[in-house]
Amino acid sequence: MKRILTVLALMLGFQMANAQDFKKVQTNMLIGQYDAAKAEYDKVAAKKPAALTTAEGYYWKAKIYSGYNKDAVKNPDAYGQLKAAIDEYIKLDKEKGFPIAKENGQDPFFDVYLKSFKDGVNAFNTKNWKVAAASFENAVAFSDIIFTNGWSTSKQKFDTTSLVYAGYANQNAGNVDVTLSYYARLVGYKVAAPEYVDVYRYVLMQYIAKKDKANFDATLEAAQAAYPKESWAEYTTEYIDKNLSIDEKVALYDQKATAGKLTEVEYQMYGDMFMSGKGDDANTDKYIDKAAEAYKKAFEMNPKNFAAAFNIGIAYYNQFTILDEKAGQNIKSLQTLNANKPAAPKDPKKKLAFDAAFKAQQDSIKKLNVVLEPKIKEKVDASIVWITKAYEAINTKSGKLEKNEKNVGNRSVDFLATLYAFKRDKTRGKDQKASDEADLKFNFYDKLHDAFNYEVRIGFTKDQVIKILGTPNKTSTTTTKSNISELLFYNNMEVGIDKDGKVDYIHDIR
Repeated sequence: MKRILTVLALMLGFQMANAQDFKKVQTNMLIGQYDAAKAEYDKVAAKKPAALTTAEGYYWKAKIYSGYNKDAVKNPDAYGQLKAAIDEYIKLDKEKGFPIAKENGQDPFFDVYLKSFKDGVNAFNTKNWKVAAASFENAVAFSDIIFTNGWSTSKQKFDTTSLVYAGYANQNAGNVDVTLSYYARLVGYKVAAPEYVDVYRYVLMQYIAKKDKANFDATLEAAQAAYPKESWAEYTTEYIDKNLSIDEKVALYDQKATAGKLTEVEYQMYGDMFMSGKGDDANTDKYIDKAAEAYKKAFEMNPKNFAAAFNIGIAYYNQFTILDEKAGQNIKSLQTLNANKPAAPKDPKKKLAFDAAFKAQQDSIKKLNVVLEPKIKEKVDASIVWITKAYEAINTKSGKLEKNEKNVGNRSVDFLATLYAFKRDKTRGKDQKASDEADLKFNFYDKLHDAFNYEVRIGFTKDQVIKILGTPNKTSTTTTKSNISELLFYNNMEVGIDKDGKVDYIHDIR
């Protein structure tokens, strides 16, 4: 104990001696005599050079050059001397809480903070991101010292603007991890001004990329609290999509769906994930079925969700094409078998056995398609049901269609035409009535190709057409066997009106 007390006494004596060394420097600084203070500082340097490398030595050097820096034109090197000295002082006195600066003034800290911020703004405005990033990083470092020690008149504990621009500059400079460090602080401080919502988005995307679930979850919770009116569900989906295997996604979906915790948007997003997760393996059907299940849940919540209905139809269409491809391969196998049939033996008994064996080979292949055909029909019919729902949801909408509605509308009629053509060809010669009905449907949808590109749509009344497009340039009537009774001609368009007074077709005029 005695030895410890002796060491403490020596340290205290050393500090007091250092303070005494710079007493005259301190006195001159108090009255603003920078040259006199510098002269006294130089005297200390001559007598006790080691004193210059103490906390007191670095502080008073920074303080002197802070005074000179007030006239930067006259003293152009003052800031450099100030910055170098204050950096060394921080290293030596930070853990003690900067007692020398607290007693004698914090001007050097404010000088560096303000100049760093100003330099950052100038560099940012000229898109010199590297310089801007370095300057704002300095501004943050010094503002942290100023605010946490209560030296500013503001009661806040951090400088929001410096943090934000340190993040912006580093983001533009491509410094992802540094950017994340500044933005994560803003999230931790629960900054919630409208202009900072993209900060939360950036942080979430980086944690997704880093597969950092703990920080992702914490940031998502903060984002939802700060901006409750924003949509954040897609970030959860993005995390799941990027970082979970397809089977893990299915398990999580089942868990949340059973608990009733999924929204319409989330159901649709899970459907998208399951569709993108399908491959060429044996599990493809399982994932497509799961996608259809999720899309159906979304559609149940909102029957106007044409995208969900269309995606269900496409899910079944994909299953149809897989089955149809298998059936086609079986047909080719049968054709190959027949094309390579060896010559039958001439001996009647041997020929009978040969023919029976060959027929057994044919039958084994034919049976494969007997099993596939009802499955194909089931998928085709299901696809038609749901794509028709999508078509009707769009076609019955009043008012102007959005781009995505036009796109899905056009794709819907094309898929429906393809599906009905398949049904027509499959039933031709077997069930002529069914084939004729499918052909009528094919013709109906086939003539609607690109129909949703126009402002008017099939089923609109003549009055609606004129209200939207104006008075036609020319009209004519027709007496053909077609259902068309009147034609309206516009600059680049021909609109056919049926006997019920509704639009039956729309064509471009070339």
